[in-house]
Amino acid sequence: MDDPGRHASRGARGTFYVFVIAFVAAVGGFLFGFDLAVIGAANTFLRDQFNLSDSELGFVTASAAIGCIFGPFLGAWLCDALGRKRTMIVASALLAASAIMTAAAPTIAVLNIFRIVGGVGVGLCSVASPMYIAEVAPPAKRGRLGLMYQLAIIVGSVCAPLIAYVLVRSLPDTVSWRWMFASEMAAVVVFVVFLFFLPRSPRWLAEKGRFDEALDVLTNVDGPEYARQEMNEIRTSLEQEPGGFAELLRPGIRYALLIGILLAFFNNWTGWSMMGGYIPLLFERSGLHDRAQAILQFGVAYGFMGVIGVVAIALVDRLGRRPLWLIGSVLMALVTALTGVVFHYQLSGPIVLLVIVLCTVPHGLALGPLPWLMMSEIFPTRIRAKAVAITTTFLWITIYSGAQLFPMVSGFSERTIGSPALAFWLFTVVCLLAIIFGWRMLPETKGRTLEEIAASWRK
Repeated sequence: MDDPGRHASRGARGTFYVFVIAFVAAVGGFLFGFDLAVIGAANTFLRDQFNLSDSELGFVTASAAIGCIFGPFLGAWLCDALGRKRTMIVASALLAASAIMTAAAPTIAVLNIFRIVGGVGVGLCSVASPMYIAEVAPPAKRGRLGLMYQLAIIVGSVCAPLIAYVLVRSLPDTVSWRWMFASEMAAVVVFVVFLFFLPRSPRWLAEKGRFDEALDVLTNVDGPEYARQEMNEIRTSLEQEPGGFAELLRPGIRYALLIGILLAFFNNWTGWSMMGGYIPLLFERSGLHDRAQAILQFGVAYGFMGVIGVVAIALVDRLGRRPLWLIGSVLMALVTALTGVVFHYQLSGPIVLLVIVLCTVPHGLALGPLPWLMMSEIFPTRIRAKAVAITTTFLWITIYSGAQLFPMVSGFSERTIGSPALAFWLFTVVCLLAIIFGWRMLPETKGRTLEEIAASWRK
């Protein structure tokens, strides 16, 4: 006769086990957030030290995203050849090289080169980490565990300006930005050490024919009954999938790929991701000329997004992906319209911090985390790495274009109407399109296994 206490104990161990491995994989998101946020704290110092023009400032802010564009395709090959875990280790080595060399860079050209190298590392993490979490997590917990990656991005984005604030207060301007880049090494070392204790992805193991090892991992996640059922679905799915790039052009999968690409677009062009690298400059334009305080308020904005990220984790498996997306899109349309009004009428003081903090709410709740979660959910196992590489590459193209274009769009707006408001109203228009996308196209993946989601496209 089964002992209910024994089942409860095994379930608790499984929950703790899967939480720990998802947490470690999510540290890749921390490095992602830290690496991309630190440039927002450093770029005002780089602008002055290297006498950068608007386009040069845009390039140094966006240069890491160039590497991120190439990272996913390298990541797709590495994820299939070496596995998700080893791909994250390779990413860590690239991020370490970037941290050291950007800190020591004698010229802006050298800094840009190694920002691109670090971007490749971030691009690898952006494919491998969320994919690994999605492939390990049981369906009922996949949303919450998947959003840990986005929460880790936010935590990294908070830590970068807070560390930068301390460095700016303690060191001369000509040195402080170098230590901002160097400080990333501490997180890289922790990530690498923890990675060695992670198991391989069970779906990657099954894809390589190592079914016993895959079964062991799944058993540790949620018990033997779950493991047997999941392995049967994985085997069936693998038998039905040829696994080549040609499969991406099949009618159902083609539609899934379009959804992934649109998720990537709306993740970045709905507002926050474009303005995020320029928050200290926006505070400066609003009349706050103390750089340390501007960087601190930058950290406050990301800190509030972290709180919202926790709310998203609590809601995603209860409310569902589609309702959360629609709520976030509507809120962001309203907030970006309001932000444009604040900047157009040149309001200053706490109202500027308030509207920027409000922009973090819909992004942290839905528009930021859901694309990362769903891009790793919606594709079949054999082509998941290839499909996620394509959608993530497109995501990084939109990040690069946004970071490169935001100072030019806001500059055009200032020359045309005397304020950067047009940039924010452009985001409002994109948010309206995101509402239509969520209403008409976005599937609900809550509570479904990855194999069930993959089978739905074949129907």
